[in-house]
Amino acid sequence: MRRNIARMKGMAYVIWHAKHVLFHVLFGLVWAWFLRETWHEFNPKWVLAAVVGSVLPDIDHLLYFFTYGRRDPYTRTIVTFFKNRQWRVLTTFMEKGHKYNTDLWFHNYYIMLGLFIFCLLSYLYDWRIGVVLFGAMTTHYAFDIVEDILLLGRVNPNWKRWGRRRKAHVSSPPFGDHFL
Repeated sequence: MRRNIARMKGMAYVIWHAKHVLFHVLFGLVWAWFLRETWHEFNPKWVLAAVVGSVLPDIDHLLYFFTYGRRDPYTRTIVTFFKNRQWRVLTTFMEKGHKYNTDLWFHNYYIMLGLFIFCLLSYLYDWRIGVVLFGAMTTHYAFDIVEDILLLGRVNPNWKRWGRRRKAHVSSPPFGDHFL
């Protein structure tokens, strides 16, 4: 019985510290609600598309971990925590450190502008699922920019360039190595 309670507490801890993703889902649902109010029509597919669209841009983080950023110290630390099943430490490390991951390919103004244009074109051609999906993805990026300003005091450097940095660099979390 105690073990099950400990597992539930651990799951609640992980969910609480993964609230960044929950905020994205919430903004996707708000986008779907806004469109429902605008179009005076409800479609469950739009709700699903808004939720998917609101978390889809974070696939960029997975691409980073498994492909072009797998040798980065940040990724190696995450892999170590994952292999050792240190879920709480992993969750806290990612929560505090993900904003300092500045080499993401798709988290930039150009992708955001492209998605916004696709959203507008979808609206002009009355392709509602496109409006829902591309709009939710745009709100994802807008939330990330606002969050950068609130947490870092500035916009993350990756927003201003296409692709990743060309120079080799070592990224280290600003909170030290006390997690290791």
